[in-house]
Amino acid sequence: MKEEVRALWDLCFGEDEAFTELYFTKRYNDDVNLVIQENGKIISALQMLPYSMTFCGDIIPTAYISGACTHPEYRNKGTMKQLLADSFFQMFKSNIPLTTLIPAEEWLFKYYSKVGYTPIFEFSNHFLKAEELTPCAEYHITEFFSPQTDIYLFFNQKMKERPCCIQHTEEDFNVILEDLHLGKGKLLVAKLKEEIVGLAFCHLKDRTLHVSELFFENESIRDTLLYKAIELMGANKINCIIPPTKDKNKALGMARILDAEKMLHLYASYHKELEISFNLTDDLIKKNNAFYSMKRGEIYKKGTKASSLKINIQQLTQALMGYKIDLLPNELQIFPEQKPYMSLMLN
Repeated sequence: MKEEVRALWDLCFGEDEAFTELYFTKRYNDDVNLVIQENGKIISALQMLPYSMTFCGDIIPTAYISGACTHPEYRNKGTMKQLLADSFFQMFKSNIPLTTLIPAEEWLFKYYSKVGYTPIFEFSNHFLKAEELTPCAEYHITEFFSPQTDIYLFFNQKMKERPCCIQHTEEDFNVILEDLHLGKGKLLVAKLKEEIVGLAFCHLKDRTLHVSELFFENESIRDTLLYKAIELMGANKINCIIPPTKDKNKALGMARILDAEKMLHLYASYHKELEISFNLTDDLIKKNNAFYSMKRGEIYKKGTKASSLKINIQQLTQALMGYKIDLLPNELQIFPEQKPYMSLMLN
């Protein structure tokens, strides 16, 4: 199956051969692969890659839809919609309450919204120039070359400090680094004596230093990391991709709740102050269709009950993720706002 799915990838995506080899060697797994076949031939495929996520003070399992593709001869026939619906059933059965993805093209945001996904994840750009940096000789900057657990532990600690953020295992972290090196990028490590105090994931494009992740204990460490990166890579300006700010954010990824009751239980136990009741509709996962009441940290679910508030699965996802709450119906604006984030997803 692996080779046939890879052949479909080559036909649909035309990815760089080195990246495809990395993906199918280190990320692909038959256990998370799902296909539709016709006459013994795979015509559509996707992978449900496992990622954890910080959510309501806890860590929850999620699945990231990767490599979704359909043979050109079988497109526009509902094949991918059926495959996604099949994946929802399988993830629900595997106790995965939330799924995420990053649309490869702008028009796909609308396509995935038709199966219940909604835009949730954003990022912002922070532009800097070399003359704006104030490096400090106190910090020692080195380039990372081989796997080291202490570097991952620092990275993992910083990632877990972010609420509502997709996390990476050490195995995944090492794949991210392999991909970075394939693109001739560098991971720079800042140390104070022997203690790691900063990381910068960098690559060069058109004389601009692009920083896909940046962790630091203070701005002096940040400046020292970026100054060293400019020196090593010959850049004249810097573009840092950072978690969303108050404005000027750009759309990145989407999310969809798979198990509404489970997500609501997690949310209610963390936000015991919230009270709300509503009827939920989900066109593809019928088990989610019900009346829900949140009160004093508990969730009560009934098959049907009259309620003036009716919401769909996209609105519930947006509310529980705390994304642009002001755009939701007035009754849902009691949910606290936050800024979900994902990075280093090999997209």
